[in-house]
Amino acid sequence: MNTRQSKHNMAPVSTVVKNAISDLAKISDGERLREALLSLKSYLGTGENSAQTQETTEFNRNHYTPVLEFLVAQMGPQWLDLLTSERLELWDSFFLEGPPDQAFLVLMDSLGKTGPSIRLDRCVHVLERFLQRGALAEVIWEVCQQQLESNPTSVLHEAILGRISSLPDHLANCLQQHNKPLFYPKNYYPRLAGSIIRVLQMVSDALRDGKNCSISFASQVVGKVCMQGRQKELLSVLVPRLKSLVQSDCIWQRICWRLLESVPDRWMEPVLTGIVQTAPGAEVLSQLLGDLVVKNKRTQFLLTKKMLFLQYGLKKDALQSILGYLSLDASRRHLLVKVLRELLEVWSSGSVVKHSPHPQLLHVSRCLLICLGLLNKQEIESCKQDLLVSLTSGARNYLDSSVPTTRRMGMVVAECLSHHIDTEGPGLSFQYEEDEDTRDLKALLKPPHMVETDSADFVKRPVESSPSKSPLSSPEVREKSKVKVKADQASDSDLDSDDDLVPYDMSADTELKKSKAPAYIRDCIEVLLSDDVEKLEVTMASLATLIQANTLATKEVSMELAKILLHIDEKPSVARFTELRHAALVAVTVTDPVTVSQYLTSEFYSLNYSLRQRMDILDVLSSAAQSLSEKPSHETSAESGSINTDPHSIRSTAWTSSEVPVNWRKVVEERIASKTRRFAKGHSAATPVPAPNRYHAVAGHFFFPLIQNYDRQIVTFDLLGEDRLVLGRMVHTLGILMHLTLNAPIASQMGKALLEFVWVLRSHTDAFVRQGLLFCISTVLLSVPWEHLMTDMAEEVVETQCWLAEVAERDSDDDCRRLALNGLFLMEKLRSNIQGNP
Repeated sequence: MNTRQSKHNMAPVSTVVKNAISDLAKISDGERLREALLSLKSYLGTGENSAQTQETTEFNRNHYTPVLEFLVAQMGPQWLDLLTSERLELWDSFFLEGPPDQAFLVLMDSLGKTGPSIRLDRCVHVLERFLQRGALAEVIWEVCQQQLESNPTSVLHEAILGRISSLPDHLANCLQQHNKPLFYPKNYYPRLAGSIIRVLQMVSDALRDGKNCSISFASQVVGKVCMQGRQKELLSVLVPRLKSLVQSDCIWQRICWRLLESVPDRWMEPVLTGIVQTAPGAEVLSQLLGDLVVKNKRTQFLLTKKMLFLQYGLKKDALQSILGYLSLDASRRHLLVKVLRELLEVWSSGSVVKHSPHPQLLHVSRCLLICLGLLNKQEIESCKQDLLVSLTSGARNYLDSSVPTTRRMGMVVAECLSHHIDTEGPGLSFQYEEDEDTRDLKALLKPPHMVETDSADFVKRPVESSPSKSPLSSPEVREKSKVKVKADQASDSDLDSDDDLVPYDMSADTELKKSKAPAYIRDCIEVLLSDDVEKLEVTMASLATLIQANTLATKEVSMELAKILLHIDEKPSVARFTELRHAALVAVTVTDPVTVSQYLTSEFYSLNYSLRQRMDILDVLSSAAQSLSEKPSHETSAESGSINTDPHSIRSTAWTSSEVPVNWRKVVEERIASKTRRFAKGHSAATPVPAPNRYHAVAGHFFFPLIQNYDRQIVTFDLLGEDRLVLGRMVHTLGILMHLTLNAPIASQMGKALLEFVWVLRSHTDAFVRQGLLFCISTVLLSVPWEHLMTDMAEEVVETQCWLAEVAERDSDDDCRRLALNGLFLMEKLRSNIQGNP
């Protein structure tokens, strides 16, 4: 060995390496192979007989990578027979004890060039050991050190960066079904995060020793991994570790800030998004980012523009972290005021309200309310004019929206804005139903730490106020409470009590009225035209029932009665007035459908009607059509009454429940029936009596007058203009009328007209109208037989299918896309049913 070492000292390193590789290629003896490998390993500088430092440096710089590539190329069945476990360990040591960056690159490149073989298995085994001993940290640290040199090899660093960030993908492609658990993304990226923390620890130690360091490569690793969509796996480990380290050490805080500052701009967005979603609160986000939002224009754009206005998938916790981060330092609060002004401008824009989907509007509203809760009085005072202008224009745009959730959301935000404009004044107040979204919006006005404190106090109070459940109550206190309870019981027993008396049931009592309900329809008309509130209340309560009981008398005055009910003013003093008026109008329409439907459809397009009255007409038409399509109630009751024909049961109705005699014949029949085994049993219920669908005969009177004048502009009514809420309701009503014509002869004619109507309005800007149009298409497909669709209106069906596909792919509204997909699935199902059953 000493002779070999002296030869090494005399010959140049390149010559020795060349001769060793030449010998290794010809060796067929295991011991000679071991000696040749040991002679080469001496240049790694890790063994007892290691070469000089200068030779080791030259070997590592110029010859280490070719030697590793040669060793990988020679690993095959011939060498495997010569290599015992000890010699295999010697082969592995070349990769585990040399420069880690070069070893890592050779292993990764070998995996890509090698198919399933012994060589591939050995490289995978060595790479697994390489990762398990934490050599990734050494690779990253080595590259960081090389970047301090005057001429760093950027191509090599890019190659290493690509291999590190996408190692699970490379290994999955190479190994496929034989992949190792260590190389799974859920296991690899947390290990990579631990390696990054080790590198940052090395940087911290070097800075304390007064040495220069670079962490730009570590920043590039973080950026590229996040860019590939692995933020969750990496940052779920990295952020908590950094959080605990930066809280106790200012050097670590500087390292963390520099780590994020050095992320390339092209990868800054996924990194910031992942940190915002992972950091538990604004305080932690401020500790991790520092003043990065002020120093870096890209970061400022992402945090104050893109995440607040465009990325509406962020949860409210992330929004509170971003805006809270802007408010925690005086150098960043001017950005918070700037964001508020931009949010007010976007929130109050009519174009945004009309064309944006509901989740995006909810996102902007959340950001606006969080901003309001974080501003102080002076900042709100400086924005008071902007708040007032946005409130006046934005509230109107939201109230004009045809989507109920959007209107309700606008009401909540408008109330909050008005209270912040004038804290001492009454402020705006709207009537709406409280739901989870409205409660969440109002809760955003309080910063997170205030909400947590209040909730903690709320949880603690019941426990403190109940001594019987307190774990700290002493035996003396419990004894006193028992004595007090006994004394109270004794005093109660001495008092006269009437608790044993059963209270009288008054649940069915009704208020006595001086006026009696009219018995004739014409008397009802006189009451409706009078000013007697008490008579009106009694009449409205019984009017619908009276109309159904007197159909002939109602038909004589049906149009006059419908006109009075449509024009009668709202009576707040009459309980349930709106419901009773609607029920009476529906009853009149059902009783005389042709006359009343013609009157209502003509009045829908007349002058001097309010939007409320026009929507009442639509509600009455749809409800009346549904009532006409159902089976008459008197026929149903007749059927149910004709089922029980047992003579014994009829005869027994003359007796009270306590005097019913025992019928011996019935008892015997029941015993026989219970012990008789039947293999088949017929229908026990009576066969339903068929009845004609009353709506089918009058469907055209409901449908065609309503659809023919939609494009006629009136002074007080513009369906295709600003009255889009009524247009949306009318479109849904047409869909209901179409759906109720199932199996009707007129269904094909109505379906063709409705498809043409839908095609005209298909590009409407309001989402509510488009939802109604898509609903109409589904009703046409369900009501008109597919054979008639393909023979009578094949061109319209093809055009409609193309439009449905476009809506399902490009529409901004989630409900529209869902309805379009339902229509496409329905078309495909109907087509497949026809092809399956020719």
